[in-house]
Amino acid sequence: MAEPPLWELLILDADPPVAPYQGLGSLAVGDLDGDGFVELVTGGDGALVWYRPRTCERGVIAEGRFGVGLAIEDVDGDGRLEVVAGEQAPVPVITWFKPVSGLRGPWLRHVLDPACAAQAHDLLFADLDGDGCRELVANAAYQAWGVYVYKRPTDAASPWLKAMVQEGYSQEGLAAADLDGDGRVEIVSGPDWYVPLPEGPMAGPWERHTYAPGFREMSRVAVVDITGNGRPDVVIVESEYVDGRLSWFENRLGQDLERPWVEHRLADGLVFAHSLEARPGPNRGGARVFVAEMASGGWGQAYNYDARLLQLSTTDGGRTWQHELLYRGTGSHQALMHDVDGDGALEVVGKEWKYPKVHIFRGRERLSLPLRFEHRFLDRDKPYTATDIVTVDVDGDGLLDVVCGAWWYRNPSWERYTIPGVYQVLNAYDLDGDGRQELVATRRRANTSSAYEGLSSELCWLRPVDPVRGIWEEHWIGTGHGDWPHGTAVGPFFSPGRPALIAAYHGVNQGRPLYPEVFAAPDDLTLPWPKHVVAEIMYGEQLVPYDINGNGRMDLVAGPYWLENTGEGFRVHEIAPGFGEGYVPLTDTGTGTGPVRSEKVDLTISRVAVADVNGDGCPDIVVGQQGLDFQHRVTPFSRLAWLENPGDPRQKPWPLHVVDKVRCPHSLDVADLDGDGELEIVVGEHDPFRPYRSRCRLLVYKKAEPGGRAWLRYVVDDRFEHHVGVRVFEVAPGQLAVVSHGWVDSRYVHLWEIRRW
Repeated sequence: MAEPPLWELLILDADPPVAPYQGLGSLAVGDLDGDGFVELVTGGDGALVWYRPRTCERGVIAEGRFGVGLAIEDVDGDGRLEVVAGEQAPVPVITWFKPVSGLRGPWLRHVLDPACAAQAHDLLFADLDGDGCRELVANAAYQAWGVYVYKRPTDAASPWLKAMVQEGYSQEGLAAADLDGDGRVEIVSGPDWYVPLPEGPMAGPWERHTYAPGFREMSRVAVVDITGNGRPDVVIVESEYVDGRLSWFENRLGQDLERPWVEHRLADGLVFAHSLEARPGPNRGGARVFVAEMASGGWGQAYNYDARLLQLSTTDGGRTWQHELLYRGTGSHQALMHDVDGDGALEVVGKEWKYPKVHIFRGRERLSLPLRFEHRFLDRDKPYTATDIVTVDVDGDGLLDVVCGAWWYRNPSWERYTIPGVYQVLNAYDLDGDGRQELVATRRRANTSSAYEGLSSELCWLRPVDPVRGIWEEHWIGTGHGDWPHGTAVGPFFSPGRPALIAAYHGVNQGRPLYPEVFAAPDDLTLPWPKHVVAEIMYGEQLVPYDINGNGRMDLVAGPYWLENTGEGFRVHEIAPGFGEGYVPLTDTGTGTGPVRSEKVDLTISRVAVADVNGDGCPDIVVGQQGLDFQHRVTPFSRLAWLENPGDPRQKPWPLHVVDKVRCPHSLDVADLDGDGELEIVVGEHDPFRPYRSRCRLLVYKKAEPGGRAWLRYVVDDRFEHHVGVRVFEVAPGQLAVVSHGWVDSRYVHLWEIRRW
């Protein structure tokens, strides 16, 4: 297989308005508004939606339950394209939609077939009778099986004339062509092909023939002249299986009575290959076949983290084929190749089915993020789990070192040194104003045997004296009322030059009212620090100090809350109400141990970062949502998003924009990685249920357009689990790196140095 070209993934919409885990079924492209650029249409359980890939605009055509069947066609003959779709509720119907004045609606809905046998799984337009007007071909699937033909009446808004091609044979996939050269168009569905009766296509049933006797019934099909002899050949791929076969069948109708169809195998072992497209090559005897695997198929199958997009091409009539891997690691459903941006090159337009997402894959000579990430272990044998990771110049040599747990790693040798007397280092700050940062840490809980039981809220701070020799000066801060700090912030919140420590406690995630506390530094830092509750909010994750309203006071970002510093305390603003709940599947996204159903659960905002995402000069908030189902031991997909500052931060709620859905984005940072003046988002996935086998990823997101509505996603590494990790820092002058660690991958401390291609 040839080396993959430079293809990158653009997430056009990570949160389309359809029900999660019920499927985003349909996809089609066409120039709906006649401006010379294509739109993308997709639908699922909730809505039928249009997108302009060129501008990242979007809008709803109609609400409802839409299946896989979708086509774009000039239905009423006015020279403009309309949208034809299969709907599933309250009864299966086929409808078509026409915009009244522009795509933003309203759209007129017309029922083409008010009584389908079952959901229309595939829709196809073809001129079956040679009268210059294309008929609609539809197959019914699942509740009942069959293939039907519809002829448009004089008034296209009226129900269409319907004829049966076949009933009772379970098949997917549709294609149409004159296969036998008799001047009539035949229909290909699954492993069979159908010949119309002499009376015409509206006289049925059609004659059924089998061309692919070794193929299962649920298959995608396409027709293209591969041999260059003028006869359409058939390409078929088994689409609903984890061991699908891809072949092309050479058309020898009328030449070889004993073997009218000859199979040529192209690939085996395809996983839910529900995307197939075939087109002729630039020269006779040439053809290109595109096939894509799904990330998540039906029937309780495991999530496919290695899903592939493949292109196969021939220039010698199918005797030899070049196999090209376009992309690996993101699956697609009903994907197709189309020039969506008008640059003359084909993109792959697709979407995910079970975990709804609309995406485009673009081939590039040079990636939009021209960086490579070189991984090394700072530690493979860290003695126990750390709760945090910090970058700070421990030894005063001007280079940032890495602190994790009770150890620090000296830059650039990365030798590990123990920090005596403490259990977990939480943060670093210049507490005494001497120009050197001190460490904020906790001591180990007494009389405990396990690493987790040793976590405490006994807070102290440490001044490095001779850290290489293990000499530190330790001072007591106080004891928090929570189990252990899961998020801390240090800054001059109340008086210039005098720091305060704010701690949020892990136990609040189990429903315990352990509100965040502030420890105010006294004049003599060696004395215990007085404390009080910051605000009575149920939040126990990352805290970020930032002057949100620009009045010179240090505010606090706590997940869905902006805590406004009034000078005397904090005023609570809930800027993302309702974001802490949602639906997750009750089957593991990695193992697929049963049928998917969803259940409403709490989804904590676990990680936050402040950045001006859309470039309007106002600080926005990037959030990672934690979704962990400890009862069923699954880690579902949850949202990585950003909350848009409305200008007046007191206005609520802040608009929510979903960047992606990943598994528990419990590690998060923002930084300008490539030096173009725009911030990228760096995320690490967390899965506590399957150590060393979780396939967690380190991901980087780059804006695909200025407003932050669409994002390019890059997978940096897919081997390690992350927890309160992923810190971008300057590892050497002018040299950035990412450092991280995990919760169940507890022995590892990672470093990825960032270099330009």
